[in-house]
Amino acid sequence: MKMKRYKKIEDFGHDLGLSKDQIEIAKLKTKIKKEILLMVKLTGINPTDLAEKSGLARSVVSGIVNGSLQSVSIERLIKLAMALGLEVGINLKKAA
Repeated sequence: MKMKRYKKIEDFGHDLGLSKDQIEIAKLKTKIKKEILLMVKLTGINPTDLAEKSGLARSVVSGIVNGSLQSVSIERLIKLAMALGLEVGINLKKAA
């Protein structure tokens, strides 16, 4: 079976049956998570310490750091980002 390659996340989301808003939420979560993973790598903080700083359960932090985005809320990602000293902001622009 040949693997399909996607040039845009929107096309992948569409094939999964996601709505436009679900795709945008997934993109936002991915951006936040990338920054979290970079800071975890740069600081060397372990999931237990990050959980303590963020107020989240260690199992939640471990899941996020190890690749899970399933049922991960933006709020949890923001708590992790802030615990790592990151400032979170959202830029909005008129849709094309």
